[in-house]
Amino acid sequence: MNLGQLLKQRAETETKRVFVYFEDRKISFEELHSKVRSLAAGLVRWGLKQGDKAGIYLPNCPEFIESFLAVIYAGGVAMPINPAWKANELGSALEIAGARFLIFSQSQAQEIEKLEHGNRFPEKFVVIGDDTHLEWTNYQGLFVNEEIQPYDGGDNQIATLVHTSGTTGRPKTVMLSHKNIMSNFSATAQFLKLRENDMILGVLPLYHVMGMAFTLAPLFSQAGVVLISDFIPKETMAAFMNYKITIFVSAPFAYTILGSLPGHPIAPVSSLRFAISGGAPLRQEMLERFEQRFHLELLEGYGMSEATCVITMNPAGGARKVGSVGIPLPGMKIKVMSESNEELKPGEIGEIWVQGDSVMTAYLGDPEATKHAVKDGWLHTGDLGYFDNDGYFYIEGRKKDLIIRGGENIYPREVEEVLVRHPGVAEAAVIGIPDWVWGEEVMAFVVPRKDASPSSEDLSDFCTKQLADYKCPRIWKIIPDMPRSATGEVLKQKLYDIYQTG
Repeated sequence: MNLGQLLKQRAETETKRVFVYFEDRKISFEELHSKVRSLAAGLVRWGLKQGDKAGIYLPNCPEFIESFLAVIYAGGVAMPINPAWKANELGSALEIAGARFLIFSQSQAQEIEKLEHGNRFPEKFVVIGDDTHLEWTNYQGLFVNEEIQPYDGGDNQIATLVHTSGTTGRPKTVMLSHKNIMSNFSATAQFLKLRENDMILGVLPLYHVMGMAFTLAPLFSQAGVVLISDFIPKETMAAFMNYKITIFVSAPFAYTILGSLPGHPIAPVSSLRFAISGGAPLRQEMLERFEQRFHLELLEGYGMSEATCVITMNPAGGARKVGSVGIPLPGMKIKVMSESNEELKPGEIGEIWVQGDSVMTAYLGDPEATKHAVKDGWLHTGDLGYFDNDGYFYIEGRKKDLIIRGGENIYPREVEEVLVRHPGVAEAAVIGIPDWVWGEEVMAFVVPRKDASPSSEDLSDFCTKQLADYKCPRIWKIIPDMPRSATGEVLKQKLYDIYQTG
């Protein structure tokens, strides 16, 4: 079974139940299936064939969900694209994928017009909104009243292409099959034990796998979803109250902001059962501040696009461990390996390897990178971590981020956790830079708190009181804000670029 078949099945059995709430709209399973089937038929009539790629260059909106499911329903491959990308980034992604179709909104027309003329891809443009561009087809004009059955090809056929965050370099294009998506999204819903009256508020962008997984949760559970276009604290708090949200899903930056809000009433969040953080590491200080303010449990998880989405998570209402990313989802196998490929014991830090039906098919057009990432069915995540005696996993950072100074291993996250405890530091990120004596030296980038101006001497003194000397940064850079991905993950390659340019 795939997403199209599952949507058809749910529409037949739960016709009137609301799938998604957006602004003043309530979209039922019946309505969503009707629109998806109609749009899929229109795309097929317009020339979409099995395996054709269609770029979805949209912000969070119902049309994103319709388009994503319709392309899959018709047997195509849906490729969500970051709506913040500019024409050169967009054009590159479309060309690499060989996307024949592109669906976008009128607000993005300016970037579409900048695409180089004569590009082979895409061939066909679909615009949402009023536009008289001669080469573009209006989105509403594609809907046709035609019977079409959902694609019923093999589970191993590609369903979607997603782009990695590119935290250490250029984003890669991950190929996810129908099996990948169905296994991971269903396992996530099963693990969370979603209830019939649960209402999920997700503010993560839909082009990101985590945003996609939780927005499609109603297909795998009895929960409903409230979709908002972007994270705005005032609107988020209003949604908590108006929709009686029970589960909030976001990236760490949202919890940092909400936990720092001036006094707020508790009543709007009384319905919340728990919140979920993913997409980037969450500072323990921020977790504690949010929980103290909102009086609910904040669950950390761990995942990546190459494993479709979620890999581990702390159990809801179970034995949560602060600082841990939890235990493996059903069907996921995880082990921690040394540099010499020996399986490590509890407490020993090594690279995390993952196996299961969620592991990607491949990187599009990059067999060498695929061969390096997936060996004998095991995904080599590139993340360093360990597990404890209870089977709970802890992430220490990226393998590429590991700093080796004079033969000593330094884990940036350990240093960062110390720095953010300084009263004048809002955020901190640590990288290794070349050093002709030690091999690598520790460099720290610091974002000061408002009205604070910590000096490098002050920060150095603070670190030396809490860290071994070899772990303390020797080079400092004060910056106004951190370069981040859409989910709040610090783009350390950007920091390295800052270092290289002085």
